[in-house]
Amino acid sequence: MSLAGIGNAATGTLLADTITKLLTSEKNKPATKGDLISIIEKLNARYHPIKNLPANHLGDYPYYDMQEGIVIYIRVNNY
Repeated sequence: MSLAGIGNAATGTLLADTITKLLTSEKNKPATKGDLISIIEKLNARYHPIKNLPANHLGDYPYYDMQEGIVIYIRVNNY
């Protein structure tokens, strides 16, 4: 085992890891703990917008109430 051999192995490993990171698409990278916490927080929210229902005649948008299990309409002010 020589110092040159160790240096070559370290350089090769670093180069291989860098190439792998550059060639891996964003959707194929593993999720981080922060990503999982963000998903859990979104799923635990009470109201979830329903995108395949139109707004009602008053302009209120449909949301699903996770606690009550019903669809409600909420006015969203978009100025």
